[in-house]
Amino acid sequence: MRKLASIKEISDLIPIEGRDRIELAIIDGWQVIVKKGEFSRGDKCVYIEIDSVLPEKPEFEFLRSKDFRIRTMKMAGVISQGICFPLSILPRGQYILEQDVTEIIGVKQYEKTMDDAPQQMQPKQATFKYPKWLMRWGWFRKLISRSSKREARAFPNFISKTDEVRIQNMPFILRNKEPMICTEKIDGQSGTFALVRHEGLFGRKYEYIVCSRNRRLYEEDDSSYWAVSAKYHIELSLTALMGWCGNPSWVAIQGECISPKVQGNKYKVTEPDFYVFNVITPKGRLGTLEAYKLAKVVGLKFVPIVNANYVLPDTVNEVLDYATGQSAIGDTLREGLVIRSQDGVASFKAVSPQFLITYNE
Repeated sequence: MRKLASIKEISDLIPIEGRDRIELAIIDGWQVIVKKGEFSRGDKCVYIEIDSVLPEKPEFEFLRSKDFRIRTMKMAGVISQGICFPLSILPRGQYILEQDVTEIIGVKQYEKTMDDAPQQMQPKQATFKYPKWLMRWGWFRKLISRSSKREARAFPNFISKTDEVRIQNMPFILRNKEPMICTEKIDGQSGTFALVRHEGLFGRKYEYIVCSRNRRLYEEDDSSYWAVSAKYHIELSLTALMGWCGNPSWVAIQGECISPKVQGNKYKVTEPDFYVFNVITPKGRLGTLEAYKLAKVVGLKFVPIVNANYVLPDTVNEVLDYATGQSAIGDTLREGLVIRSQDGVASFKAVSPQFLITYNE
């Protein structure tokens, strides 16, 4: 679970040229504009990340004009990402560094887009038949109805959802000077497609799974997920991948769906499209170059590789500067980069602050 609000230490305070009332606080790899004199180096604070929405409480009333949402902003010529408060906004108690206080404050994550699947879509119901004598009881019928709906919508528990940690939350990674691989972070809707092999008494069966970022989509509809599934024959591609990967019990791909009706269509596409960024088996996520080759073999596009031998610099800001650039798939700024070790084990994202400001994300 992502820590939207946590206890952090202010490692440094930097003056802002020409400004007497504000200064720049450094928190991990983040930089945040704060009121001058409110904090000292080494102070604990409550840091709240961008893409957070604060509750409508009197202490946060000053954020009403911004719909209580925390965004990337530029003021006095410097980038500020997040907001920090003294510990006094919390109930009295003892708090330690890195403690998650998201629920204590009531912070929620901002969802910038809804799945473009039709709202009326209903997932398939479970087909298991319960004993007739149990079905006579209304409370039991109600119980299994709720349970089957939850299970039908649930994201497969054997696959991790698509979510990378921001470089600002893991600045220690900069000590790693082994060459890494940078791919473009595309601003769309992440989708997961999987093929699962089931062995039974009556032979072998294969189950095809289509998911949005958070839930499974049982019924074929007019969403971008099912559109790209048909366009690229993804079920057949997964069948081929299963063979290339040594016939594991399941194989999955994850990627970014872009569409004329997704995220303002920054890439100016005329129909849904799909770019793979993960190939996963029970053994784990494949390395980027291996995944790239396999995707190409089965006829799928892969997210653009920006640099296959990127050596991390010494500061977070240098990484963010490098993340800012032109998209390889459209006439727009790229959202940023996903940076991974050669084996795919270490991974994080660097989102371009310039992109966030330009598109008011």
